[in-house]
Amino acid sequence: MKPGDVVGRRYRLAERIARGGMAEVWSAVEDGTSVEVVVKTPRSAAMQRADLLAMFEREGTLLSRIHSPYVARFHGYFKEAGRPFIVCERLVGETLEERLKQARVLTLADLGPIVEQVLVALGDAHAAGVLHRDLSPANVFLCKTPRSETAKLIDFGIGKPLEDHEPLTPADATIGSLPYMAPEQWINPSTVDARTDLYALGTIVFRSLTGTLPFPERNAMRMLTLKRDFDAPTIGEATRAPYPTAVSAFVAKALARNREDRFESAQAMLATWRDVFSGSGWTAPVIVMGGDDGDTTATMTRPKRR
Repeated sequence: MKPGDVVGRRYRLAERIARGGMAEVWSAVEDGTSVEVVVKTPRSAAMQRADLLAMFEREGTLLSRIHSPYVARFHGYFKEAGRPFIVCERLVGETLEERLKQARVLTLADLGPIVEQVLVALGDAHAAGVLHRDLSPANVFLCKTPRSETAKLIDFGIGKPLEDHEPLTPADATIGSLPYMAPEQWINPSTVDARTDLYALGTIVFRSLTGTLPFPERNAMRMLTLKRDFDAPTIGEATRAPYPTAVSAFVAKALARNREDRFESAQAMLATWRDVFSGSGWTAPVIVMGGDDGDTTATMTRPKRR
């Protein structure tokens, strides 16, 4: 494919904006309406694998189920000359991953609305019977307008129907973002449920507030083993500073090794997240990053009673 090509009889490709191991993503304009969209299609190598094509088709089916202001809007799925295409709204802004690479940490006040909107998105997806399974800062897009910012979930490429408990294909069982992956996702991946997505979000909160991961191991197997066998450190242990009890308790519950000890749903997690702000009596933390070695130290703004 090249710029100027028309796919689906109406989407004129502009430029390729992303290319991963399985798919590539193009910006495009819908002829007749001038609406900007993104078009996702498998790479040539993926076209030779039936399991990857089945996953791509499943992504289109899952996206068609979800209706949420905090999930990238789905425009359609079609095939052309045997090649499948997914079309979604074009988002303007940056991913949370890109923001964290620049800022390294966020204050609780800045992170608050992002997590709230992601939890609403997860609640809407789960209600539609869809698991994301690959939640990470790279898949949280921060859409910018002149007056506001909205977080939206993107990339349901390895999403899974909640009701599907069939054995997974090799492709299904081996991909995902390891640092954000719940223990059960690799121990017994066919049994994952909504609490797996909530664990991933807890990891996002931990990294956003501390500048590091709960288990910052470079060796993948050691990282996964530590997740299985040990509790995650607390926010206070990671930042070496006192932290509001409500925040520490929230993160600890989200990152519980046993999913029975986590929040039971996105709605329950959202209610607690809102309580963190309404009842903590603390101002947002000010995190002071160390040198280039990545060490994190922290100070707290003076606590104030509301």
